[in-house]
Amino acid sequence: MTLPNHLAQEPIRFAYWVPNVSGGLVISKIEQRTSWDADYNRKLAQIAEEAGFDYALTQIRFTAGYGAEFQHESAAFSHALLAVTTKLKVIAALLPGPWNPTIAAKQIATISQLTNGRIAINVVSGWFSGEFRAIGEPWLDHDERYRRSEEFIRALRGIWTQDDFTFRGDFYR
Repeated sequence: MTLPNHLAQEPIRFAYWVPNVSGGLVISKIEQRTSWDADYNRKLAQIAEEAGFDYALTQIRFTAGYGAEFQHESAAFSHALLAVTTKLKVIAALLPGPWNPTIAAKQIATISQLTNGRIAINVVSGWFSGEFRAIGEPWLDHDERYRRSEEFIRALRGIWTQDDFTFRGDFYR
């Protein structure tokens, strides 16, 4: 099999999904053998880095559901993993709605500076209506959630790239 040119020139990158929640990584009756514990996850990040993984993805959850009874906040948890590694990049999942883009931009920029740019974000538009309602956020229909995410991304980019940025959208100011 011959790879297309763009794949032949770029190495394949590997990532793993950080178990920063208790269970809930898969919907299954099979017992989960991962831990949401910080020490376990720090060691897992170091093992992944030694094994050649390029990325780790921390998930975002605010409430319990299908086994995810306990959760660590993704950006802070990502920073904890970055603090014990030197090459691994961590992708922190952010959820527009609960996250204000100004606060998110500052938080991610700070982590980026402290870790030599090894943080990235995964903007999650939302899928669990009960979670939104439980934290007092309105549940938007599918298209509106993605429109809010697009606005969130535009706000982040503007904050990060312009000295005098002003934004007036339907969801964020």
